Amino acid sequence: TDAPAVVAEATPPSDVPETVAPKLEHADGAVIIRRNDTLWRISRRVYGHGVRFSTIYLANQDQISDPDRIWPGQVFKVPEKSKEGEAADLKAMGEQATTAPAKTQ
Repeated sequence: TDAPAVVAEATPPSDVPETVAPKLEHADGAVIIRRNDTLWRISRRVYGHGVRFSTIYLANQDQISDPDRIWPGQVFKVPEKSKEGEAADLKAMGEQATTAPAKTQ
């Protein structure tokens, strides 16, 4: 009676929806905040650079009392990309690169 055990493969029920993080909802110059979002992450997704987080913060100061605490479901205005904003991004990134502390040995 040492017959091998038969093991059935587990398959998820077809009526259970697959859990996938929703894409950043971005329409008409606004984003809907989702779980685990930060202003930096939103800025990276919208503008391509996290350094633009202050642009989003300044546009939404009326509903952001603490930029480290934003909540799922909030709707933030997202100013459009501009050449001035892109130039400021590059300048800020350049300043970060040139102002890094020197290593001491």
